[in-house]
Amino acid sequence: MYPFNSDRPYIRNAWYMAAWGQEISRQPFERTIMDEPIVFYRKENGEPVAMFGLCPHRTHPLRDGRLIGDDIMCPYHGFTYNPQGACVRIPAQDSLPRNFRQRIYPLIERGGAIWIWMGRTEQADPDLMPALAEIGMGVSGWKTVDNGLTSIKARWSLVIDNVMDLSHVGFLHLKTIEAPAAGDTAPSDEADERIRCIRMMTDQSADMPYARQAFPENVEPLDIEIGSIFHGPGLIVTFLRFHTAASRGARRLLGISNHLQGVTPASPHATHDFSGIVRNVRLDSVEFDDWLRTAVIKTREEDVEALEKIEPLVDRYANARSELSGVGDVSAIRVRRQLAALLAQEEAA
Repeated sequence: MYPFNSDRPYIRNAWYMAAWGQEISRQPFERTIMDEPIVFYRKENGEPVAMFGLCPHRTHPLRDGRLIGDDIMCPYHGFTYNPQGACVRIPAQDSLPRNFRQRIYPLIERGGAIWIWMGRTEQADPDLMPALAEIGMGVSGWKTVDNGLTSIKARWSLVIDNVMDLSHVGFLHLKTIEAPAAGDTAPSDEADERIRCIRMMTDQSADMPYARQAFPENVEPLDIEIGSIFHGPGLIVTFLRFHTAASRGARRLLGISNHLQGVTPASPHATHDFSGIVRNVRLDSVEFDDWLRTAVIKTREEDVEALEKIEPLVDRYANARSELSGVGDVSAIRVRRQLAALLAQEEAA
């Protein structure tokens, strides 16, 4: 499946964002991940639960079910399941066969988000979680702004390509981000523990909209790093790092705004894109929060339009081996290779 040789549509053995923490409550709700309907709710102690979302009795959606303590009851015939997936009640029946069970998905709540493991339960390893502290999530002196979820009718690999090559910011987002230098600045690519693609845009105007919002008192030009860091199949972080201009003296870091992209496959041709901003700039500014949310929505709309135009064409016309690539694609191609290796590893298991 483009751009990989494998026919496997997903990498399952990884942690993916399933929801923002505030989405999950005592009211069950359903979200499809990797073509599997999953019902989410919280136990009475606040712990989140993720269960296969269709009752195995007659396939009724459990999102319409009722919570009885920590258990969920199917509204169709009253079959009831506990948070471990075991059927604990069948009306008018005393015996409860052991094979009457629901799949339960491992969850981790961290950084204000709920992370799900879609692979084999026994292989769920908390040590494989993305290093959220590296980007400031849950760290003192940083603020996380939840920008919700965007549904994209395009495969997850296209969304990853999009955020690993930010040269498109200078073209696709020219009207919203207003950073034309992003398209013409050659990137610096790194591939050690993380795959990174970074562009340093020097002597940027203090009136660039993002810079003006982040540093309203500043009148001096800035050197702005814009880049992407690959943390795994489920998380890519794009960022802006604002520096004083080296042309005016020793360069000094003023602040960082990390844009997290939680990329979670919904189906082979659709993706949940969770968006949030983690910053150490203007932490108490509600005005900046609102501006960032509006800016993200506008740029997401531009990304969605482009990706949804590409998706129906790639299986018929695209060929990863012969397609044109430029200097801006180095990191994206490295990521593709890493993803292909993970797909092959799961295929061989």
